[in-house]
Amino acid sequence: MSVTVQSRGSQCRVAVLGRLESADDKDALLALLDADAGQPLELSFYDADVLGPELLSAIAARLDAGGKLKINAYHALLAHSLMRLNLPVRQVSAPRAQQPARPAPRALALAGSAQSLERILHIVERLPLSEMAVFVAQHVQENQVNLLDQLLKSRTDYGVEMPQHMTPVRPGTIYVAPPGHHMRVGHGHVYLTRDRQIQFARPSIDVLFQSLAGEYGDGALAVLLCGFGHDGVDGCAALRAAGSRVIVEDGDECAPARVMPDAARNARHYDFIMKLPAIASTVAAAAAGADAKPDGELLELFLEALSCHYGYDFRHYQRDSLKRRIHNLMNQFGLRDFADFQRAVLTDVALFERLSAELPVGVTSFFRHPAQLRLLRDEILPYLASFPLIKLWSAGCSSGEEAYSLAIVLDELGLLDRSHLFATDLNPYLLALGASGLYPAGALASNRENYLASGGPRLFDAHLAGGGRFLRLADHLRQRILFYRHSLTDEGIFNEFQLIVCRNVLIYFDAELQREVLRRFARSLHADGFLVLGPQDGLHRQALDAGFLPYQSGSHIYRVGRSANR
Repeated sequence: MSVTVQSRGSQCRVAVLGRLESADDKDALLALLDADAGQPLELSFYDADVLGPELLSAIAARLDAGGKLKINAYHALLAHSLMRLNLPVRQVSAPRAQQPARPAPRALALAGSAQSLERILHIVERLPLSEMAVFVAQHVQENQVNLLDQLLKSRTDYGVEMPQHMTPVRPGTIYVAPPGHHMRVGHGHVYLTRDRQIQFARPSIDVLFQSLAGEYGDGALAVLLCGFGHDGVDGCAALRAAGSRVIVEDGDECAPARVMPDAARNARHYDFIMKLPAIASTVAAAAAGADAKPDGELLELFLEALSCHYGYDFRHYQRDSLKRRIHNLMNQFGLRDFADFQRAVLTDVALFERLSAELPVGVTSFFRHPAQLRLLRDEILPYLASFPLIKLWSAGCSSGEEAYSLAIVLDELGLLDRSHLFATDLNPYLLALGASGLYPAGALASNRENYLASGGPRLFDAHLAGGGRFLRLADHLRQRILFYRHSLTDEGIFNEFQLIVCRNVLIYFDAELQREVLRRFARSLHADGFLVLGPQDGLHRQALDAGFLPYQSGSHIYRVGRSANR
């Protein structure tokens, strides 16, 4: 990280590179913010997505003292976090201009050598029927019978041919290069020749790719898969020069047969480097054309690609919610073509961070559902006071309001010092917001109202550290909550708890995942523990099926029954 200060007359401009993790750099910024408030100060953050509570408080203090301060944020999440706290910020990275939808490719080429057979089958099996002509070139021994055409016929609705010389090219047909022949495409026909081997191969990937560049120009999409040798590298260069798109498989999943994709990557003759699920997803969306929607099989392929590429598994989220959010993001990104949206998200970490921040539902507030909190305050937490150490889990905590609500109740009951409170969520950005303990001041009135309705004995404000532009939770509350990333969709239990609170999260999961998460909660609870679900989750029947028993009718609070799957 680097902090660069430039002074011109009375103006001080500060450029901050990196994610602001160095203590020295933080101290330097704090000193600048604490300096003469009369001097205009401009801060430009190029990489940081969040700022710590100390810096945010220093920014607010300078503004409250009448200081002139301008903040430029190049990361969309940082701009969001500052605006959330009523701090002035200008987001420099403007939304992308609306791009014209790219027409569906007229030709698709799939090529590889060793270890490419199963990959070709994988892609073709997921390819929606379209007007594309598909050309397949695979290195095989010249005296070996190539049964790829027979294998493909049983896995696709496309027509499949191992063509003869001068076969006309028809849309919706797959053409497999026969052993011992180069396959070229020109003037609407397939040409087969027995010219010399290219890069010790016949059929040659270079020969096919170069002919497609001349025949289709920017209307071709090519995929170079695993293999040995350098065949295909020159062909990728020709395709890109003609305006075609080239996808190269990530060599890390090809080892040891990674020489071919690595050669294309090292020569920079590609548009995208992708793993197989991402390739299958983007190729399928491209085949579906500009009218393709994030729905059905295309959506399933995209979610599988996200899981493989980034490790975020949204495959069990309710589809209607996912589709709405993806549509909104496509509009924000200026990408009307679902294929272009996928390629952007799968190859641009910043766009994926936006997606990952938007897809999970982050709606929460302090003392939400106050009737439940009153029951926790009056009956359940006093019962748990018999434990020498109380372990609580706020699962799917979003930006942390629920976890702090629990901490406040524990504090007022004199139980906070012997409680361990875990707050987990899938989204690291939301976790960072929670760990900061800073919240918008605009919600203060509703926070006060919910707090009193939950049985709060004094004022909500007593748990805040000072006033100002935003709310700051008292330090002793922040220090008792451990925020960390945990996925309810694919990660198991990690402790035994006396209380688990998971409200308004499972409602966005499908029924299968709801049942699985409830079973995990049953295994995570102490025999005398409690599970709190959201009143709007509609999970009473599923909770009973998982072995839970209602604590009080209509409370949506449960105990572990003897039949629970532990």
